[in-house]
Amino acid sequence: MKIALVQINPIIGDFDYNSAQIISWADKARRIGCDLAVFPELALCGYPPQDLLERPAFIVEHDRVLQTLISKVSGIGVICGHLEKHTDSTGKALHNSASLIADGKLLFTAQKRLLPTYDVFDEARYFEPGRQSQSFEYKGICLGITVCEDIWNDKGSFPQQLYATDPVSDLVSGLHAQGRKIDLLINISASPFQIDKESVKYDVFTRVCTNNDTPLVYVNQVGG
Repeated sequence: MKIALVQINPIIGDFDYNSAQIISWADKARRIGCDLAVFPELALCGYPPQDLLERPAFIVEHDRVLQTLISKVSGIGVICGHLEKHTDSTGKALHNSASLIADGKLLFTAQKRLLPTYDVFDEARYFEPGRQSQSFEYKGICLGITVCEDIWNDKGSFPQQLYATDPVSDLVSGLHAQGRKIDLLINISASPFQIDKESVKYDVFTRVCTNNDTPLVYVNQVGG
């Protein structure tokens, strides 16, 4: 499988611009023979949307553009981050999600399970965590799709884990709805800049791959 890693710089709240970027880059990836194009966390609305998530009109516009985006993806699979309504009667109103889209259809959605509340992050204020890790088979490859923080709880990388759940461990061990070990781990992110972050990521991701004997595709949001 040939995969395009598309690290775009979305504008927070500019749904039409962000959607146009996703469609344009997906089309470029398709033309050079890619089977899959992977975009960052919350690529459709930009990150961090913060209190814009409290505005009903913001969610309505997001959902409108998401449906249009789905209808325009053709000839290639696209994984991108977006908002998803939480439909249970209890909990927060939204999920921070990642979906696989292809040929006018939304094929699979994974919700972010680990919601950071330290440093610059305040995600538990807005989002309901996903309850389980799930995989999805696309073109014969079993994909384990995770969102940002979901990959930052590896036992071998951190002496003290912040969360009781390890989504990566669940995926690679087959402890999820499909029950099959994944062939490829995908992580879409909107990780902010800090000095020496690149070397930290390299160390953490190396451990995740070697400890779990699984390759990783990582895509981050870029820009300001």
